[in-house]
Amino acid sequence: MKDLKRRLFVSSISIAALVLLLVFAYHPIFQYVSVGLVTLLAAVAIWEYEQFAKAKGGRMILPALMTITLLEIFSFYASANFSEFRLLPGAVFFLGFLLLFALHFKHREGVIVDLAVSTFGLIYIVIPMGMILWILYFPKEDGRLWVAYLLIVTKITDTGAYFFGSLWGRRKLAPNISPGKTVEGALFGLISAILASFIFYLLSATQDARFRLGMIEWITLGLILGVVAPFSDLSESLLKRDAKIKDSNALPGLGGVLDAIDSLLFTTPIIFFYLQYIKH
Repeated sequence: MKDLKRRLFVSSISIAALVLLLVFAYHPIFQYVSVGLVTLLAAVAIWEYEQFAKAKGGRMILPALMTITLLEIFSFYASANFSEFRLLPGAVFFLGFLLLFALHFKHREGVIVDLAVSTFGLIYIVIPMGMILWILYFPKEDGRLWVAYLLIVTKITDTGAYFFGSLWGRRKLAPNISPGKTVEGALFGLISAILASFIFYLLSATQDARFRLGMIEWITLGLILGVVAPFSDLSESLLKRDAKIKDSNALPGLGGVLDAIDSLLFTTPIIFFYLQYIKH
């Protein structure tokens, strides 16, 4: 109960800060605050991921990865704001990939594992975090509402599954990875995601062109996010189990940044690709 109270306190502060950032996200100064915050979160998450890799004998050239993280996050921001930079995220990733190879030219031992671990970290963590910025500054609608949709539907899936599973869960969902998760909790989390998506559908009717979510879209996206969010959460738990690490960090009431964003790492690309290639 003490841990729950601490987590609720930290979550309340985090939500308040997030709401503040979303409200002022389009202010010229706050835009760079948003970019800086997402970059910081991605950098900390990469550092936490490095601890997983080190526990399994992997090595990562952290300064290079941090540099690539900074450039990749900013490239997504630039591509959302300036159409001439729409290919920049892919170009930065490719150049970063070449850099990782170049930095290993003098050290042949363990190169395959090191490159695989480093590249996976960029794809798993940095790319989705950059996509959040692209969604936030989505040029054709109010990206703040799309980020709110992404965060609320994803996190309410986690929250609904946690509380319902704790009270009434019986059948374990993946006992070897996360013993606390239950089938009943996952089903309630899915229902919660669909209901949250429906609320945003009702909201979209009042937003004109600022935020559009149709009948088929709220059902489809709600279902997909409700299924993918716990899958994403379990995937990070799988990495921690393999590395024999309980929490990705020791931040009070939070655990780690990677623990906090894990369910977003798979749901964010869904919204990104939907807005980029399907909706418009």
